[in-house]
Amino acid sequence: MLNSSEYILVTGSGSGIGYALSEHLIKENYKVIGTVIHKEEATQTKEKLGNSFHPIILDIRDENSVLKSVKSVKEILNDEPLKAVINVAGIVSNGPLCDLESNEFSNLLHVNVVGLHNVSRAFLPYLVKAKKPRIINISSTAGQRTLPFNGAYSSSKFAVEALSSVMRMEYHCLGIKVVVVAPSMIRTPMSAKIQNDLKKSPSMSVYQKPLQIFLQKAELSFQNGPPMDSVIQKIILALTKKNPKPRYVIYQSWFRDYLLTKILPVKTRESLVRKALGL
Repeated sequence: MLNSSEYILVTGSGSGIGYALSEHLIKENYKVIGTVIHKEEATQTKEKLGNSFHPIILDIRDENSVLKSVKSVKEILNDEPLKAVINVAGIVSNGPLCDLESNEFSNLLHVNVVGLHNVSRAFLPYLVKAKKPRIINISSTAGQRTLPFNGAYSSSKFAVEALSSVMRMEYHCLGIKVVVVAPSMIRTPMSAKIQNDLKKSPSMSVYQKPLQIFLQKAELSFQNGPPMDSVIQKIILALTKKNPKPRYVIYQSWFRDYLLTKILPVKTRESLVRKALGL
């Protein structure tokens, strides 16, 4: 047990990594303020996680919604500090860029990037009151390398990486450590959305076969992906280590997630990817 009774704010706590993390934190005696998207999710999550879980309903895309939630969080904290904000909430979109509509792309960026900023900014006054406060942003291995049919999601995670770097520099003088945790593909409710996206027929037939190949590789990645617990343990390390690394990565494929990203020249990397997918 970490023997803590401190408050942690977790976004996206109703499912996936956010739920698993909230559950783990409560077992470690933390008190979790978890963002959820509607009343039903709030009720269900509260019933499962118990009295140490405090749901707040908000839309992280909407600055006014986030700012209104500050009053509720202030009442929950009751003059206690907020130890950490852990930005987990995110959505995904997969498929050819030619089929990526503006509204879908904009919404994804608002959730994954603008929402992260909205929440982090709104709760700064409560973080600075804590001892060794943290902001932990969940990125992805897709935040440093991208693949065909993953352009929208990867773009958002590249933005998360950049935003986190700036936060780390600007918030240093506030005593806040900013850490990125970047998992590879793991099986969550989001993985079903990825698979469904890739099963859609593209508007341009040239992408039909490459999409099928990409789908097969994605399904294999989910089957062989790292366990949820490995992601949670990295987040806990980022939360509790005295001097955490700027970035913790949970690799799945050394070749895909490291060699393709760090070592090979761009032309070589992109050529290998195109050939693998038949592009």
